[in-house]
Amino acid sequence: MATIIKHKVNGNEYNYISYSYRDGKKVLKKEKYLGAEIPEFDDLIKIWEEFSYEIVKERYFPKIEKILDNYKKILDKTPKDIFLKTLRNFGIRFTHHSNKIEGSALSLRDVKAVLDNEVLPHNKPVDDVIETKAHMNVYRDMINTKKELSIDLICEWHRELFQLTKHDIAGFIRDYPVGIEGSTYEPPMYKIEIEMLLDNLFEWYNEKKEKYHPVFLAAIMHYRFIAIHPFGDGNGRMTRLMTCFILYKNGYPMFDIDPKVRRQYYNALEKADKEEDNELPFILWFFKNYIKDYKRYLTNE
Repeated sequence: MATIIKHKVNGNEYNYISYSYRDGKKVLKKEKYLGAEIPEFDDLIKIWEEFSYEIVKERYFPKIEKILDNYKKILDKTPKDIFLKTLRNFGIRFTHHSNKIEGSALSLRDVKAVLDNEVLPHNKPVDDVIETKAHMNVYRDMINTKKELSIDLICEWHRELFQLTKHDIAGFIRDYPVGIEGSTYEPPMYKIEIEMLLDNLFEWYNEKKEKYHPVFLAAIMHYRFIAIHPFGDGNGRMTRLMTCFILYKNGYPMFDIDPKVRRQYYNALEKADKEEDNELPFILWFFKNYIKDYKRYLTNE
């Protein structure tokens, strides 16, 4: 748990960020000094960001780097044709899972049948079939592109995904309010504010991508982009594609969020929304589940 607390020193009160967690039977604590007064909002966000980075660096980076090391060893031994097949298999699961999180009626077997151009039962929703094919195409584009990450690139992906099913919103930044089902969080309403937030986000990304660890970058970008919610629909799918892009282009295994943890995923986003200046709840969820997904690479664990 992370929170702002006060300590008394020589009769004076000072503010600290405090984070405690359990490591086996031990409860460990990490604190960061803020001063006699709590910093202004923008400064506090930056302090939380740095503090979050210190926490995940201490708690999770050793396992992440072990995963990467073993992942690379396996890749080095994998023939190119097998690696390409592995990428396709991941794409099939990723397409199924990401669409399923958003309510697709297709099973994993259905998704494979669609992508293999097999005949589906007549009762499957046509839009789900179209968006399955489109999502796999966007996934391939994401894997193969030489372009740098930008909002223009994400708008291209969005246009390709929805041009046949939701052509009126495909590739366009919205200029109207949207709600998030099951959440009390209200994304920004007006296009001018959305575009400003997106500009700030990608400026931050370009400034920090050489400084921060790729998995931390992916977690932050995931949370912040989905909080902006720039499209009329499809924000989750774009966010998950962007997350995989950041990881893949930096040589890390991609992250496929299983629909079975959908509620936990949404709860972590919601908890970070409520904190406003503290994204740590989602960052911790992201790291824990990323490591859990690749536990097979943690030998001797």
